[in-house]
Amino acid sequence: MLSKSYSLLNFLNRSHTPAFRHGVGDAAWAGTVAVTGRPSIARLVRSQFVQDETKYAFRLAGWVLRRGWPGVETVTDDFFDFTIGASPADLEALEGFIAARRDHLPEHLWRADDLFVRAARIHAQLDAGARDIEVLRADFREHADALLPLVSSAHGNAGAPVTEREGDFSVDDARTALVDLAAALPVQQWRWYVISGTFLGIVREGGFLAHDYDVDVGVTFDPEHPEELDRLVEALERSPRYVVKKLDEAQSVVETAPGRYAVERAPALVKLIHENGINVDVFVHHRVGDRMWHGSSIHQWENSAFELADYTLAGVPVLGPADADRYLTENYGDWRTPVTEFNCTTGTPNLVISRTFRSVALFLTRLAHFAHGDPVEYAKLRATLVADGMLRDEGGVLRLQRDI
Repeated sequence: MLSKSYSLLNFLNRSHTPAFRHGVGDAAWAGTVAVTGRPSIARLVRSQFVQDETKYAFRLAGWVLRRGWPGVETVTDDFFDFTIGASPADLEALEGFIAARRDHLPEHLWRADDLFVRAARIHAQLDAGARDIEVLRADFREHADALLPLVSSAHGNAGAPVTEREGDFSVDDARTALVDLAAALPVQQWRWYVISGTFLGIVREGGFLAHDYDVDVGVTFDPEHPEELDRLVEALERSPRYVVKKLDEAQSVVETAPGRYAVERAPALVKLIHENGINVDVFVHHRVGDRMWHGSSIHQWENSAFELADYTLAGVPVLGPADADRYLTENYGDWRTPVTEFNCTTGTPNLVISRTFRSVALFLTRLAHFAHGDPVEYAKLRATLVADGMLRDEGGVLRLQRDI
């Protein structure tokens, strides 16, 4: 099994040559056909390599190996959404592959995978302009209800002991990425600020965290001038040191009328890859009254609205939340005690679960995995999902309270 490390992520984040992308993509196509017998899935895997989505492509290939007859665990990646980028035909092939493997897998695994497919099918319909999804929604709830008894009856049986990863984050690479970010976006002009673990490193360690993987920064969205975010992205695209890898949206499925649904969207994340492989996430913060939120298509985190103050990170002048203790307490609780293994779902008290079917599928998948392998994380996530209102606890039996 490959161990998760900075050097591995550095390799996966980098842009690769066409020869590498097509060569590995062709090999992955052949391997996927051999494992699944479904050319549609093989094309999906190959396309990710060819499009230079190397990290996602290897994760998708790893999922195929784990679920297929080889049963090879290349890397621990239990919460992977393998449906991203899948067409309706691809979803049919993925569903067929899961059904063919159900007798060879623990029931909670194939049911969780099956739920991902059904969530993706709903979102594909919404993206295509459909508004009546009641049949698909009822189907999703039925399959979620079939998964939950397997979660409720488990007791978080202890799995393999967790091994702590040594601090291998390249501070030199991170500093270079930060310097180049400041060159592309002069901080006094664009008013970006360090957040989350990167800000924690400044306050607690006086620099980058040794166990980090990326650099987290934020910008505040101005709803009266939304074009400013477009200008920021354009400035980043002009940088010779960065590639704008992805623009992510926060999503929420809302019922606009009885039985009629739509997806509300807001800019959430600009994902950057530095030429040295460092990942920089620029989270778009939205202010609502005295609160601020940021996130992705799956997660959202809320904080008290904060003012900015001057800080220095690795010799680079940056901005960050002025009330550091309040911000970090909202994010981490006891932020003064170092940890080497951090879970952004169960380790953040300010988590808000996105109102999407994909998000529900992901969190139920996480709960199912924890229920069968990590009693501590299982208990924390179970409490989080009950407090959120996604699940209700009926005498120890979990029920789906809401799907959006």
